[in-house]
Amino acid sequence: MAKIKLVHFELVSLLDESKKLVEFLQKSGVTELENAQDEGLTKYQTDYIVNQFMKKHRTSLKAHGILEKYCQLKKSFVESFSDVAEIDYSEYRLISDRSDELLDICNGIITLENQIKSLNESVAEKEGLLAYYEPWLGLDIPMASKRTLTTNIFIGCFPQELGKEEILSLIASAENFPEDVEVEIVSKRKMLTCAVIMCHQSSSERLSEILKNNGFSIPDKIAPKLPEKAMEDCREEISLLKEEIISVTEKIKEYRDDYRDIRFLSDYFLAQADKYSAVENAAATESVFFVKGYVPERNAEELKFEIERQFTAQMELSEPDYDNADVPVLIENKSFAAGVESVTDMYSPPSNKDVDPNPIMSFFYYAFFGLMLSDAGYGLLMVIFALLAKKKFKVRGNMKKTADMVLYCGISTVFWGAMFGGFFGDLIPTVCKSFLGITDVPSFAIWMDPMSNSIELLLYCFLFGIIHLFAGLIIRGFMLIRESNYLGAVCDTLPVMIFVVGFAAVGADFFTEIPDDIKSAGIKALSVGAALIVLTSGRSSKNILGKLGGGLYGLYNAASGYLGDILSYSRLLALSLVTGVIANVINLLGEMMGNIVLFALVFVLGHAVNLAINLIGTYVHTGRLQYVEFFSKFYEGSGRTFTPFKINSKFFTIKEENKYG
Repeated sequence: MAKIKLVHFELVSLLDESKKLVEFLQKSGVTELENAQDEGLTKYQTDYIVNQFMKKHRTSLKAHGILEKYCQLKKSFVESFSDVAEIDYSEYRLISDRSDELLDICNGIITLENQIKSLNESVAEKEGLLAYYEPWLGLDIPMASKRTLTTNIFIGCFPQELGKEEILSLIASAENFPEDVEVEIVSKRKMLTCAVIMCHQSSSERLSEILKNNGFSIPDKIAPKLPEKAMEDCREEISLLKEEIISVTEKIKEYRDDYRDIRFLSDYFLAQADKYSAVENAAATESVFFVKGYVPERNAEELKFEIERQFTAQMELSEPDYDNADVPVLIENKSFAAGVESVTDMYSPPSNKDVDPNPIMSFFYYAFFGLMLSDAGYGLLMVIFALLAKKKFKVRGNMKKTADMVLYCGISTVFWGAMFGGFFGDLIPTVCKSFLGITDVPSFAIWMDPMSNSIELLLYCFLFGIIHLFAGLIIRGFMLIRESNYLGAVCDTLPVMIFVVGFAAVGADFFTEIPDDIKSAGIKALSVGAALIVLTSGRSSKNILGKLGGGLYGLYNAASGYLGDILSYSRLLALSLVTGVIANVINLLGEMMGNIVLFALVFVLGHAVNLAINLIGTYVHTGRLQYVEFFSKFYEGSGRTFTPFKINSKFFTIKEENKYG
């Protein structure tokens, strides 16, 4: 279907019906609203409301994630492809009426999880205390003990492993050291010595100073009781905390039945935020609501009829003002062309002056992709993956387009792999010779072996490139004819095509032997094309010298530009050879193992890496051929994609039946 024609609309209704009208437009999903803030009309400010709905959206998403976590509802990666439910609009309204109730449930779930987090933090703190008290298990007095009637007690640690005599020696090495010191080692390890040191109260100040100078430190977390008893208390508290965590977790699980509605709720709040964001484009007086925008021509009359039937409203349709307005572009294609729409959008969406390049570009994209990857085994894997995604997992939207692209690229890869005889490289000959004892294995190439006929394949790649370039020139000519520029349609395309055909026939003689009659015809075509380019390229100039200069410059551009363009298609051969050579090397490495199990291991790992690397390279270089060689011949881009005002959802889709009801 390619580009879909849009019409501009202006819609006026009673202000009292504005909310229902906006909901109707969102439900219809076929309009794009533009700014209608005309002078003298009231401007809507909805930022606060939008932010509130987005906050609720995030709350419901968070609650949804909590339920998945604690109720073990999270689906696998494979199942996530089909994690979209379809509901009627009546069900949408029914659940939305419970939005406040469900939001309270979400907040309750989040509160419960916060309790679990707090309890887990307490458990971690208690477990930290257990580890902290463990070196002090041998202490037979409370850690908080500091003195007796006549002595002071220092309970602490040295940052190294020390014995009793070593500690006494450290103390004795200081000036004015106290002699009435007693040391008891509680525990020691490589970087820690826990000790109890006692002295007479009269010597405590000096002893404290000496200990501090030797790295002695008092524990930060002092148990007011025996360490063993403190650890028992910690274990009991941890047990109680974990029981409470289980209890709170069970409370969360009680909301399992609300899981589906909470999933929906996040979509509902997002739709509400979108609705009020769209309202900012509207305008109003004290009694009238005004909105304008664009709608596909195919939907316009039906939409107008339903709006005027259901509301006190008037809708006017008109042709878009392409010269003065920012008119969006709506592209729709069948699955074959839709698969490459993302490739075009990465470059730039088409403008209103452009034709949709996807229907034609898709054929070349798939053909070149398959030619570069060119392994039937790899292509078969792509086809299987794409079919599973489309049929079993029910992918939709952009994901479906990606699956279509993978499918058709895979089919093309299977085709070219069959043409070149590549199935996971030379897997079949390798297995036959090394493991089945079959030495006389025929070639499986239907057309040619790229490694044995690389020059011949290179020439074919140049031929494919010329066809690709000519397709771009033909589209350019069509666009000029559409603009009634018939002279430009002929002069800007035909001379170049004649010149390139002649150049190709002459240039091919450098690679292989060309029959004299073809070479002679090529020279004539080259001469005629060059003459026509010189005569027509400078036609816009008003004097003879300008025309001649413009013609010679046009000839130089054609010769240098198209020569570079054609040579770019040598990458078709290069990537095809790279894929095949690496695949063959992987099979050779597996064969050298001499064991079928090891061969299978090398085969799986090696080809997985080869496929991943070459998929990326093929994707990039295929896109490059479209962007640089093909689009440069006719495509302007810089368009803006039509973005309908609709119910955007992640987990649910609204059935389209009775969407105007």
